[in-house]
Formats: sequence, structure tokens, C-alpha cells
Amino acid sequence: MASRDARPLTARPAASPAAACAPAVTIVVPTYNRADHAQATVDQLRRQPFRDFELWLVDQSDPDVAVSNARYVAQSNDPRLHYLHLAVKNLPNARNEGLARARGSIVVFIDDDVIVLAADFIGAHVRAFEDATVGGVTGRHVERTLRMNARRTACYVSAGGRTIFNLFGAERQEIDSCKGSNMSFRMAAVRQIGGFDRRTRLLEETDFSTRLRAAGWRLMFEPEAELLHLSTPAGGVRDPNPLDAECGRFRSTAYYILKHRGWWGVPSFVATFSLIALARTARFGAPAAVPRLYRAMFEGFAEARRGPDQSVPALSELRES
Repeated sequence: MASRDARPLTARPAASPAAACAPAVTIVVPTYNRADHAQATVDQLRRQPFRDFELWLVDQSDPDVAVSNARYVAQSNDPRLHYLHLAVKNLPNARNEGLARARGSIVVFIDDDVIVLAADFIGAHVRAFEDATVGGVTGRHVERTLRMNARRTACYVSAGGRTIFNLFGAERQEIDSCKGSNMSFRMAAVRQIGGFDRRTRLLEETDFSTRLRAAGWRLMFEPEAELLHLSTPAGGVRDPNPLDAECGRFRSTAYYILKHRGWWGVPSFVATFSLIALARTARFGAPAAVPRLYRAMFEGFAEARRGPDQSVPALSELRES
């Protein structure tokens, strides 16, 4: 398991007798160096009509930003809000730390840079789980900058490794994968398959969704759980250097392909991403991009052969943190 520092910077607010009862929903908002956006996101959720929830702001920010977030939670005087700071900057790990503390039967994950558009966003996620076969839900995304590349509602990794998605549909339907900026899971399903895989920087929600479906759970697209995804360039998991970002995509996709499709899935992936590598080289005007991208690809294969790191911390570990 990856090392971490899970000690809160501030004391957890004292719970009232009513708050001591387990809430229906746990909301986890991972954040990294986006104090204004993260706090605005939490404020929106606090105003939702569905109020039976706890919310963990899981902060991986640098010290000055972390102090601002910790102060915000402490001054909110809202017993539903909890704050956790992690020294390790790893999004799957942050999500696992939220899962470890979740008391709700449903856990909702949203990014720290969103605008909630649905009047009853949390309730829409909860209602989608009325079907006992549903293990995960992804909501409707209005994307500010990301370009959708499918005509119909979809979210999956193609045979060649390309991420295909369109989460702008208007009808509830079954889907292959959830998207991390707006998704929820049944905790019974989480306990069955474990947490998010810390060995990958990207596609961790696709990896998790693939394992969930393999365990027999259905995933649903819920259009009533709608938000605007800002994809803010500062902070978050995006690398500001385009070539570094592309290396991260090559590495994470190679990891996913080998983990879930084995060596039979590698030839199609390598062929597709070889063409992508050539296209990126032309775009960046850097001949050295090709060997860097191939090296990232084989690093992903090597990481997959090491095996996953997807356990959720046990309660005994949390007491020692």
C-alpha cells in the first residue's frame, strides 16, 4: 500500500446525537490546490435539498492552500463536513481514504471544480440505486473544455485504448464506465471489490468500473444528476506540460489494457497508440516525443505486472494515523 499521512490539520467537529447516526450518503470531494473552487463546490452541496449526508473534503494541497481549506471547514459550523489532509498526492489514494471513512450506504464522488446544475443532484444519485442490481452511477456532464467523441451516450475504453465518451444524454441507461468527476457507488459493492488502484494516475474510475461489472453489478447513466465540469487547468491531476500529460495517458492506458485484457489486448493498443505517438510528435514539433511516449507505454506494462494496489485502509490503520 502506498504510504500516506492522513492526520487531519483540524479537529473533527463535535457530532450531535442526531449526527452520530450513520447518514444515507457519504460525499467525497478530493482537491488539490484549488481552494476557491473546492470551497464553492462544497457550498453548493450544502444547499442541496437532500441533507442526509456527510461530506469529506480530502485535501492533497500544498501547505498554504491546505490551511485555507481546513479553516473553511472549521468555520462552517456544519457537523456534516469533515476535513482530511494527505501528504501523498495521488487521486486514487485520496478516494480510498474517503471510502475508508464513509458511513453512508452510497458514496458520491465529484471533482473540486464543478458547478452543480441539478436542483436535487444528490437525490438523483440516490434514486438511481433503487434498483438493487445497480452498483454504480455516473451523472450527466456538461463539459466546458473536454470534447466528447461519441454520438450516443457512452463511456468506455476502445479496443485500441482510446477513451470514448459522451455523457450529455437525456435518458437513463446502462453504461460501461463511470466518470470520476460525477459518480457514485453502492458501498456493498465497494466492500466486495476493494478500492481504486493507486498504481494508475488516470483511468482509475474506468478500472474500478470494469472490476465492478466483472463482479456482476450494473452501472447506470443518470441524466438528472447533472453538473458543469469546468476542467480548471490549475491544480487537479492535469499536467501543465502537454508532452508530460501525454506520457501519463500512455502509461495509464497501457496499465489498464494489460491489467484487464492481458497480452491479447496489447497488439491493438500498441498499433493505435503508435499512430497517436506520431501525431503528437508532429503537433509538439519534438522528435524526442516518440521514444518518451514508448517508454511511458512500457512503464505502464511493467507497473501492471507488479500487481494492483487497490485496498481500502482498515479502521485499525485509521486509528493509528
